Amino acid sequence: MCSGRILLPLFVLSTAFNMTFILYMLYRFKGVLPMERVYTYIEDDFPSQLPVHIPSTGLVLESGDARFSLYADADWNTLFPPESRSGFTDLGPHNRTFGVAFMHQLHCLDVLRVGYVANQTGFAHHFEHCLHYLRQAVLCHADTTLEVTEPILVHGSWKLRTNGVGSVHRCKDWTALRRYLDEHPPSPARGQET
Repeated sequence: MCSGRILLPLFVLSTAFNMTFILYMLYRFKGVLPMERVYTYIEDDFPSQLPVHIPSTGLVLESGDARFSLYADADWNTLFPPESRSGFTDLGPHNRTFGVAFMHQLHCLDVLRVGYVANQTGFAHHFEHCLHYLRQAVLCHADTTLEVTEPILVHGSWKLRTNGVGSVHRCKDWTALRRYLDEHPPSPARGQET
């Protein structure tokens, strides 16, 4: 009976000490934990990437023979949002408009396609293969880098444009890959042995 009177106060004292210690440690390490940055979206005070989580995914590259040919305008148009959105988005408390690099990259790829079709320079098979390959690589990467926009007057109506100059993209270090390839060349090509 005497031990019960001693154990209860010890348990209460131990619990109070542990709670005090936990609260003290949370207070001390509060500054160590990263805080989410708040941007004003004025001048250069904005994030370099679209602040949205884009999950990783796999993409099996395909030849694209049936779809997305050089002359398949309808297929290519499915990659772009309706004209009212066209790859731009508003961010921040004052709804500052930015272009998203992913859409700009697809736009430039489509410009190459249309330019080739109009010029018809003669390497259609190889050019079309490269166009399919690059389109799928851009879709796979889905670059969320924000690009500053500016309004321009086109045929009497205001449009948004971006050239992407100055935008910082998060990339893989292509020079490290190049060094690796330089240091690890392939074996000389040989015919298959039977």
